[in-house]
This record gives sequence, C-alpha cells and structure tokens, in this order.
Amino acid sequence: MRYILLILLLLPCAYSTEFTATQVTAFSSPESALATLTSFIDSSNTSLYINVYTFTSEEIAGALLRELEEGTQVVVMVDKAPAGGMPEKERMLLSTLAANGAEVYLYDGKLRFNHAKYAIADNASVLITTENFGDSGFPVYGKGNRGWGAILASEELSRFLAEIFFADLRQSVRYQGKEGADLAMSETKARFTGRSFMGNFPVVAVIAPENAIDATLALLRSANRSIYIEQFYIYTYWGKTKEGSPATTPNLFLEEAINAARRGVEVKILLDSTWYHVKEDDPRSNLRTVRYVNEIAQRENLPLEARLAKTNNKIKKYHLKGMVVDGKAVMLGSMNWNEHSPKKNREVNVIIYGSPARYFEKLFLEDWERSGDDRSKQNLAIFAVLAVLLLALAIRLRSRR
Repeated sequence: MRYILLILLLLPCAYSTEFTATQVTAFSSPESALATLTSFIDSSNTSLYINVYTFTSEEIAGALLRELEEGTQVVVMVDKAPAGGMPEKERMLLSTLAANGAEVYLYDGKLRFNHAKYAIADNASVLITTENFGDSGFPVYGKGNRGWGAILASEELSRFLAEIFFADLRQSVRYQGKEGADLAMSETKARFTGRSFMGNFPVVAVIAPENAIDATLALLRSANRSIYIEQFYIYTYWGKTKEGSPATTPNLFLEEAINAARRGVEVKILLDSTWYHVKEDDPRSNLRTVRYVNEIAQRENLPLEARLAKTNNKIKKYHLKGMVVDGKAVMLGSMNWNEHSPKKNREVNVIIYGSPARYFEKLFLEDWERSGDDRSKQNLAIFAVLAVLLLALAIRLRSRR
C-alpha cells in the first residue's frame, strides 16, 4: 500500500485522477478482445458512450444495433480526420448506426487527434483498450493485432471519463451520413480467454494532454525491480526528424526508462517489427531505437535490453501501448510514446495497481520469449546436442575399460 500511495503523491495535485475499481477484467487481442467487448456492450442497460479513433468493425456495430433495439442510449464519437482519411467502410457503419438511433459525432476540436479508445457503460464501468474498433484490433477468428485491454467497475472513474467525453463532444459535429447498410447481428465467434479480478484496485487515469507526461514519468520513476514496455513504436528522440536528437530533443519516456536501468531496475522493451517500423534510413524507426537502447546497455553494462517483436500465425502486428512496473502496476491505453500523443492528442490510459498487473506481465514475457534471438536459441540447441553426444561418448569409452 505504501508503494501505491507514493505513486499517487507524485501526480499533480490539481488534477485528481485517483479512483478505485472493485472488479477488473483483463483481456488481450487477438485472443479475447472481441468476445470481451461484445459482452461489455451486451451487458449495458441504459447507456453506452464510446470514444474511439476509428470504427470499422461490422461485428461491433452489430452488437450496438442490438442495444439500440433494446432501448439503450448509444453515443459514438470518432475522429473527424484520422491519418489517411476516414475509410468508406467507417462512413457506412456510422451511417447505419445513426440511421438506427445512435447519436454519432465527429470530433472537430482543437486537439490534433481524438485518438482515445474507451467506452462507458451505464455510468458504472469503463472499457479501456489499446485498439481501435476494427477487425485487426478486435478480430473475429483470433488473428490480428497484439493489444491489451481492461474493463474496470468504478462509478467514480466512469463519471470522470464521462465528463471528458461530453466536454469533447461539445467540440464535435453531429454525423448524419448516407443511407446505412443491413448488418448481420449474429453472436461473435470469438472465445473469451481473459481473467477477472475482484477486490479494491487503485486506478490512476492518465489523460493526454492534461497529465499524461507527469503520470507516465512518475510511474517509470517508481520502479524498484522491473519495467516491461511493449509498444507499437518508440521514437529514439522527439522533435523534428532531421533536426532533433537524443541529446537535444530526448524522448522523455525512453530516457526515463534507460535511467531506471542505470539505478539497477531490469528494463525490457519490445517493439513492433512491421516493415514501416524497421526502415534502415529512418533515424527514429524501431530498428534504430532497438540499436540505440542495446548500445547503451552494452556500453554501460546495464540490465537493459530492447527487441523487435516477432509475429506468428495469430499475432500480425504489435499495436499495443502498454507497460508493467514491478509486477504491481500496469499502464495501458491509447497513448503512443511519440511527442504528439501526450502533448497534442486526446489519449485515455489507466494505471491499474494490484494483481491484474501480473496478467499483463505474463503476456509480456510470453511475447518477449517468442521474440528472442534465433541464433542464440540455435546455439543453445547445438550446445545441448553436443553435450549429449560427448556424454554418450564418455560413457561408451568408460564401458570399454
């Protein structure tokens, strides 16, 4: 408890963000995200407030249509101009929801992007995720992004986020759209494999741009044993690509993680390896970040390592934005570790203290082991085979004596 209170005291006092959740349901993508989200939607009775950067999932839209038929108030807010523009599929789904009674809004405020990914049910529980409402983040057949999420039962946190939601809604425009489409409202085929925890879990809301930098740095500085970071990408430095550098425009989050290793904390960093994140000629690519971190670790002999994450037949991309500290606290949500996310975007994240953190620590370590150096594994395998052969030879020679 002293550990938790110390973290809370490090946060800015003027922006109260401390809450308690009586139940936390932890889940991951691609394993259980869609089943968890649709169950969350189905369990609502009076209202659903949804704020998400992009919305392109027919299955999620179908679940919302069921709620509309049952009389639930559904309010959806998305970004008006996401990177690359709004896809036609999203326009069609939003039009369908609006035609069936949902209140749909496009964020058009002063922030650069409305990049948040959360939902509030009945002003009593909140779903926070690292994923957009699309087929990659919430896949039907269990093949998609690596992502994290949690449902938190907390009326106080729900009210807090609802205030942010409606404040942002006042900077949005109502979306009417074109004629909607007929959507199948079949039950999802996804299987829930997450885990629910009961108790009283301290929660800190980390909101950009209000307190995101201070809260994230405070969490990093609180670490005593370990920091496990799993991110879509981490720039080696902030500022402009051609003019910045780690010395002149440092990535505050990355440098704080490295400083933690300098005081003896074990730091592991796992980054996405999609082709656009491993360009040799991009000075801030994940490839360059991994080299930068590992060179510092080797030069200073630190308990620090960075790896590029490896995909498999289920995980196609590592889109999450997560961190586990000391196995006691997990931070997850929409914020990337670039400069714009904490300073200029609407981002919503939570830090959850207590046993739910171990669920995400286990997920991280599984991804970390999968992403180990194949050459090292091959060398260990060769060494093991040679050891067995040498032992057999020694036994054979001894038997001839």
